[in-house]
Amino acid sequence: MPNKLSQFIFSGVGVPKLESYLDLSSFRQKLVAGNIANVSTPGYSRGDIDFKSEYSRLIDDSPRLSGVTTHSAHIPTGQHPDKEPNVERTRVRTGELNYVDIDVEMATQAKTELEYTVAARLLQRKFQSLRNAIKSK
Repeated sequence: MPNKLSQFIFSGVGVPKLESYLDLSSFRQKLVAGNIANVSTPGYSRGDIDFKSEYSRLIDDSPRLSGVTTHSAHIPTGQHPDKEPNVERTRVRTGELNYVDIDVEMATQAKTELEYTVAARLLQRKFQSLRNAIKSK
């Protein structure tokens, strides 16, 4: 059972939202890395996620309902935060090797890396401010 005080402190400064943001950024970075690795693979379908809608789902910032899981073997439904992100695959058109554009992938990778770095620094500053509040007299 989580400590109510620590849950209140960390939820109050936005740690769960930043944690979700970092997790989703990491997931997207892995997708983009897979796309880059398969840039010359015949028939490869490019994968990406709608970051904004997936993040809204993770932080429960959506009007949609989510199912409740009462057992670890249950499959999460709806807008449940434990549900895997929806990966959109782009179909290969006739006559093309694949649908991976290296320039687009490199730009997406750079953007995702920058966003991840900013979120990690914000999280670091949150913990630093908590540490300073604990140490102050």
